[in-house]
Amino acid sequence: MTAPDILPRTIFLDLNGTLIPSSPGAPLDMAALRKVGQLAQRLRAAGAAVGLCSDSPLEQLRDFGRHIRLGEPAEFPVVAENGNVADIDGQVRVLTPFAALTEVRSAVAALASAYGLQQADETLAPEFGGIRPGPDRWAFGANRRASVSVFGPRDFLTAVRKSLQDWAEEHSTEISLESSPDGLYLGIHPYRQVGSGKRRTLAMLASSQSSKNELLMIGNSLADWVPVRHGVRCAFVTDSTIPDDVRAEAWYVSAQPDVYGVIDTLTRLTDLAAGRATKL
Repeated sequence: MTAPDILPRTIFLDLNGTLIPSSPGAPLDMAALRKVGQLAQRLRAAGAAVGLCSDSPLEQLRDFGRHIRLGEPAEFPVVAENGNVADIDGQVRVLTPFAALTEVRSAVAALASAYGLQQADETLAPEFGGIRPGPDRWAFGANRRASVSVFGPRDFLTAVRKSLQDWAEEHSTEISLESSPDGLYLGIHPYRQVGSGKRRTLAMLASSQSSKNELLMIGNSLADWVPVRHGVRCAFVTDSTIPDDVRAEAWYVSAQPDVYGVIDTLTRLTDLAAGRATKL
């Protein structure tokens, strides 16, 4: 691990598997999340902005950040929809437009009709208080600007995945499809590799910083990894899937899981800000 000797100017926190458990239905540790907010406030006072970087839509991330006291929406940066949408300094930009968005939504709706499923209102993910549609219903995820999310029965979403893969190949259209571990959610993005959008956006933001090592991404998987040459440093909560070469280049790898690893990492950053950096 290679820790910087300066406090990063911008710190992004991943959501699923990092701030909150990746297991469906797992309870949130609100006391731990409040601790994250307290540490973020200390870091902001020291000159570092702490924000969120996730597949989730911007509106949900703004609300979540406010809830855990990262600040009001304009006070913390957000990279949403796996890098497709960025809210930096209160300005929202769609960085990767989804030209085929309307066609993809129409294809999903047509397949749902063929399955005899009833469409429910657009919904939030369960971690934001949403309720999954019942076994004979399906729904789009709410507030998506440049991606599509679908909730529904496992067999239906498996068919959607196969149908869209065939459609993309037939029309020479780049899309990526990412299923939740339980198979009840499907995310659809406008590029071939699901991790490329987040990496591209973080690298772009890092290139706009005035000096090196000023952007740190804290996550739990390779989807949160950006090679050091792009100017982004990365830290991880504990995860056995992180390969040794990535661990060697990471700013820090916590021994703690999920939000507890975030607290551990942010505590080290507050120590760095106070001039009492912890030896790794």
